[in-house]
Amino acid sequence: MKFCSTRGGVRGASFEDAISQGYAPDGGLYVPESMPKLSALDLERWRGLSFPALAEALLGIFVGDELGLPAALSALVRGCYSSFDCTEIVPVKRVGGLLVVELFHGPTFCFKDLGQQPLVRLLAAFAERRKTRHTVLVSTTGDTGPAAMRAVSDSGSPNLDIVVFFPEGQISELQRRQMTTVSSSRAHVVTFEGGGDDMDAPIKNMAADRAFAKRHGMCGINSYNLGRPVSQMVHYFWSYFRALDHQGLQVGDPVDIVVPSGALGNLVAGYMSKQMGLPIRRLVAATNTNDITHRTFNAGNFHRSERMEKTLSDAINIQVPYNMERIFYYLMGEDAPTIASWMAEMDRTGQFTLPPAELLRLQEEFGSRRVDDVAMCAALRKAFETHGYLADPHTAVAMAGAWDIYGEEPPAAAGRVPPVVVLATASPCKFQASVTQAIGASGWAAYAAGAAFPEAARALLQAPERPLARLAARGSLVESQASWEREVRGWLDNTDPKARL
Repeated sequence: MKFCSTRGGVRGASFEDAISQGYAPDGGLYVPESMPKLSALDLERWRGLSFPALAEALLGIFVGDELGLPAALSALVRGCYSSFDCTEIVPVKRVGGLLVVELFHGPTFCFKDLGQQPLVRLLAAFAERRKTRHTVLVSTTGDTGPAAMRAVSDSGSPNLDIVVFFPEGQISELQRRQMTTVSSSRAHVVTFEGGGDDMDAPIKNMAADRAFAKRHGMCGINSYNLGRPVSQMVHYFWSYFRALDHQGLQVGDPVDIVVPSGALGNLVAGYMSKQMGLPIRRLVAATNTNDITHRTFNAGNFHRSERMEKTLSDAINIQVPYNMERIFYYLMGEDAPTIASWMAEMDRTGQFTLPPAELLRLQEEFGSRRVDDVAMCAALRKAFETHGYLADPHTAVAMAGAWDIYGEEPPAAAGRVPPVVVLATASPCKFQASVTQAIGASGWAAYAAGAAFPEAARALLQAPERPLARLAARGSLVESQASWEREVRGWLDNTDPKARL
């Protein structure tokens, strides 16, 4: 399989090229030149596979023979899920009328493990084959960074260095400790004085500097990297098959899937799965008050907001989700020149408004809901008190959106709509302050003292932390971003280890 840019400037890239570069050289995002299509017979065969076997089958389509013998991919995939804490890898539970798919049973208690473990291990395997090194730069709103650092550590590769940036004061204590307790000399953590995605522009600028990027083997593994949504497609196929099992349905019957949505890497994985032939009727994006995706899906206004809102679901605090570009690309029938024009306008002005006809097409594929902190807490409390299910705040955002759209009755019993799947993206153990606000201090204390609280999380809360490097704000956001970029370039270029990170 070959890969191209959503903006049309690159064609014929290998899978290794696509994941090693992150962004395409023309500023676009990599996608398959031709999306493979699965038949009903293919889906029927995949329905009975274990999660690792399903991952191997799906990843094999995209990776092809680039790793050499098939056994190499098989061994890599087995390693990806070896540290998950349940045999199913991704269990499914009924919560009232919803099917909740728990994506958080990996080593860092969030769905990002399902994307980062395969991507990082693939990068490590390619680097070993080429005898090259990669410097991985990651911007995180809380979950991507810990998952990336753990994946780099688990890979055991001497060819990968990682630098993670997070917005100061905008992640939970446990998320911070998952990064600051890592003792590897190849792993570095930096806080910056800004909003959740304010570090994206400096990273993209450094990636676009081909000489600098080549000198450092620079690679980004946020969800603009194709390896992330491709790896996360696996849990959409798994979720679909398990929904059929729960409801007694057949391959070909549709489902709806509700997704807590930030940078849209998870949502676009679902849309790419649909392009391959997975019978998803509608994908629903549930956002918090940083609601650019809701505004785009509801009114066509892909407009950056003036400021980032502080929320209790801060891992989805995003002002400009880069994967909207992939959604537009498939919405427009893979029309790269149109996407290049649209994204140039967005890059230049911070605003792009979908034409009315395209907005109607978008609304045929997607729904959305905007969920504020009050509604999120109410949904979290309702799931806990009524159904005995403790969700994290991001999953509660999706539950609130689902209950608002579909109501309380189990859809199959009501005979109105397909089964409704909610993707549970993180464990509640990572969000003490938010969960406590919803269910009270006594509720949190009972959970934290109980068997459901992961022992590994308890240990992290007692572990010593390393000091952080810090990027301070300098005037306007544009001025700050320019200053941060200069500082990071200096760190990476400095040959004196004492002057580096």
